[in-house]
Amino acid sequence: MTGREIVNLIRVLREKGMPAEEILEIIERVESHSPAEDGKDVK
Repeated sequence: MTGREIVNLIRVLREKGMPAEEILEIIERVESHSPAEDGKDVK
């Protein structure tokens, strides 16, 4: 995700009432996830 996409995601989730800690956990998961973990080798 780009910085702009992360900022937009944070704005949307805050509008929906999601706590900051939960938003950070989601972003951390997305940014640290590797397609190889799904058994899919992306080239």
